Amino acid sequence: MKNEEQFIVGGFLFGSSEDVKLAKAEENSIQFLKQKIDYEDTSTTLRIYEKALKENIFKTPLGFDFLRSTQEELVKRGVPREKIKPIPLHSSFSGVEEAGISGKNRRRIKPDKIREYLRHSIWLNVVLILLAVGMFIISLLGETPNMVNYRFRIQNEYASWEQELMERENQLKERERELNLE
Repeated sequence: MKNEEQFIVGGFLFGSSEDVKLAKAEENSIQFLKQKIDYEDTSTTLRIYEKALKENIFKTPLGFDFLRSTQEELVKRGVPREKIKPIPLHSSFSGVEEAGISGKNRRRIKPDKIREYLRHSIWLNVVLILLAVGMFIISLLGETPNMVNYRFRIQNEYASWEQELMERENQLKERERELNLE
């Protein structure tokens, strides 16, 4: 039980020490805002409320509870409900998220855009493949030895040297015979 008490902040039982730290920081922010907000000045209160929503200041149930009480206070002071933005919950409680309504304001990409991206990707891949094939052809047909054809080039070079040496040796042997015959 004592272990559980370490995770309770503002009547909420949190699951981790990081959540507790976040909740305590929000609790301090809430206390500060409660001291500074003049609820009689509804336009300023509404701006503070909207800024808190826009900047996603509150992430724990404590913060959401404060935002909800601020909504109720604004309604009580005569602000129409239509002017008060709803509190976005950045999580799914059922485990299912609808497209376009998820927590982090995800964009939904239209199927036409996806097709266009796919088409561009395919063309880019074709061009890259053609460039790679062209590089291999150039390296195979080039005069200088490289990684692709160095073995064959060196073997051909040694073979030509060997052939030249054989020809010279044969010429020398014929000269020797001619000299021995004389």
